[in-house]
Amino acid sequence: MKLIDLMMNDLVIFDESIRSKEALFETLGQLLEEKQRVTKAKKVIKDLYQREAETSTGIEDGFGIPHAQSKAVLQPTICFVRTGKISDYVGIDGQMIEWVFAILVPKKTSNIHLEILSNLSRRLMNQTFRSQLKEADNAIEVLEIISKEESS
Repeated sequence: MKLIDLMMNDLVIFDESIRSKEALFETLGQLLEEKQRVTKAKKVIKDLYQREAETSTGIEDGFGIPHAQSKAVLQPTICFVRTGKISDYVGIDGQMIEWVFAILVPKKTSNIHLEILSNLSRRLMNQTFRSQLKEADNAIEVLEIISKEESS
C-alpha cells in the first residue's frame, strides 16, 4: 500500500501555533471529522492518547508518528502536520517534535496500520527524505516529495 494513496492536499497542515500534543491531537481530530474521514473527533483523540500512553510515538530528528486504530475511523488515512516545536512531544533523541505523520485506521482492519507504519518508518530513515519534508512549504510539495520517494 502506497502512503500517497492515503493522503490528500487537505490532510496536510502547516500550523506553527501547534505547540502541545493536546493542540496537535485536537487539530487532527477536528480536521478528520470535518473531512469525513472519522465519525467522532473525540473518539479519535482519545484513541491517539491511549496509544501514546503505551509509549511515545516521537522518533528522531523532530519527527513523530502518532497512530491509532479506532472504531471512529472510516478509512485508512495519513495526515502530515508541520507544527511549532511541541514541548510535551519529544523523540527518542530528545528533540521536540515538529513534523508529524498521523496514521489512523479503522479498528476492524487487521495489520494495515503496521504495514503503513513500517513503510513510513523505513522512508523516514532516509536523511534526504526527511530534509526535503522539513524544507517543504505547502501541501503540494509534501505530496510530491512522498510520491517521488515511493516511485524511486
